[in-house]
Amino acid sequence: FRGVRFNTNTAGLADKEYERPKPPDTFRIAAVGSSWTMASGVETDEAWHAVLERQLNGQATGQNIELLNFGVELYGLRELVGTVRHKVGEWNPDLVVVAVTNFTSSFLWEEPDPDQGLPDRAYPFFESYVYRALAGTLGWAVDKPANDRRRLDSTQVELRISQLQRALRELDKLATANDARVVVVMLGFVTQGKEIEGAIREQASSLGMTVIFANRIFPPAGKERSRLQISAFDRHPNPAGHELIADFLNEALRREQLLPD
Repeated sequence: FRGVRFNTNTAGLADKEYERPKPPDTFRIAAVGSSWTMASGVETDEAWHAVLERQLNGQATGQNIELLNFGVELYGLRELVGTVRHKVGEWNPDLVVVAVTNFTSSFLWEEPDPDQGLPDRAYPFFESYVYRALAGTLGWAVDKPANDRRRLDSTQVELRISQLQRALRELDKLATANDARVVVVMLGFVTQGKEIEGAIREQASSLGMTVIFANRIFPPAGKERSRLQISAFDRHPNPAGHELIADFLNEALRREQLLPD
């Protein structure tokens, strides 16, 4: 997928194997997000959460650190909240890191149709990234877009803000229900803009929730940033970009006192 072999563990997570019961003397972190967390276009052990796990275990804390990856490409805010509500709790995490990109927050938060049936039969090759890349290069028409969900455009700032605020409120409630702290991390090569990020800060402050703006660590568009992308045509971070995220989060999580001493 996007040039690398894609694997999942027996729990369906894009990660290595973990025991579902949390081992003794273990501090467990759940990483929830979309393509930057899954992470698209890099090997599993090169993703920011895997790099961060190795970094944290290389620092003397007296506890084993586990960082489980619940990321899935094309997840929007509704799916991130749903993952925390329905999947994360059974793994008994001590900390939940919810990573949000500009693309993640652009999906319209639509309630599921209670009468929705199973999708039509899919033919893997015609649904594959390889087919779509080939079709795009050769100018072929495809039966349907890679993503046909409704998205917000640049004029719908207020709706995007209200969706982000809703996500923060629901995550705050789930943190209490799961007895685990939740931190929201903003990822991406660009920021969400002053108005949106200001609203995020205000909502997070009212809830006592930590938000980390890791989308400020990347250089502006140009040669320096292109060296951190999978390719000139795919704006997902490459291994160097993921390492940069891990380094930043290592410092930020410690600064916010979210990790064991």
